[in-house]
Amino acid sequence: MPVPLSLTLYHFRLADRLDGFSPVELAVVQRVFAQLAAEPLFGWQRQHNFCEARAEAASLLLEAARLPHAKCWVFGAAFLHKGYVGGLMHHWNYHVAVAMPVQQDGRLQWRVLDPSTASGPTSPEAWASAVTAYPHSYHLLKQADYYIFPAPGSKKPNWHRRHHRNFRWAMQGLAGINGLTPTGKAQLAFGQQKIARTTRQFRQLLSSIAAWKQQIAGAGHA
Repeated sequence: MPVPLSLTLYHFRLADRLDGFSPVELAVVQRVFAQLAAEPLFGWQRQHNFCEARAEAASLLLEAARLPHAKCWVFGAAFLHKGYVGGLMHHWNYHVAVAMPVQQDGRLQWRVLDPSTASGPTSPEAWASAVTAYPHSYHLLKQADYYIFPAPGSKKPNWHRRHHRNFRWAMQGLAGINGLTPTGKAQLAFGQQKIARTTRQFRQLLSSIAAWKQQIAGAGHA
């Protein structure tokens, strides 16, 4: 009987080696997922969904809450490597979400938190497979402070790390505006109030991180 072709493969060359992470209990990860899913600011229902903005905002919240995490990325193979076949659903070139470490089966594992595609925390492979339209895709884990890769692909090592410029991009994305596209540039001209309101709302969320942490209290570090 032929072995089914895997929908997704792990890209070891582009992935980071993630050492020194202390796992948290799965119950904590599930509570974090529920908190993120319930936050209307993230607009999880959007199909063309500004995923890097939402992943960055989620990462900033987890960082403020001092919860260990990384980011999990998935790419259509055709986007990542010239001459390859493989794409993601909704014609996405890539997708990204935060991931948290848990202890299961005697070893550290990762669970992706992405309410836009799943109803609960999932393994990186299951998450990547779920958004792969046709094989194959590549998925990988990277440090959380990577915001985006250099256009047009991710082949170069100098991915863009977190700083004030991509914080603005993240706030624009949460407001539903992609300022790097022609349509988004037009929206930027007329959407400054919406972006400012979104930024204020997110900063308020960050400032109330103690209450946010209380919502997920009840389980500690594994």
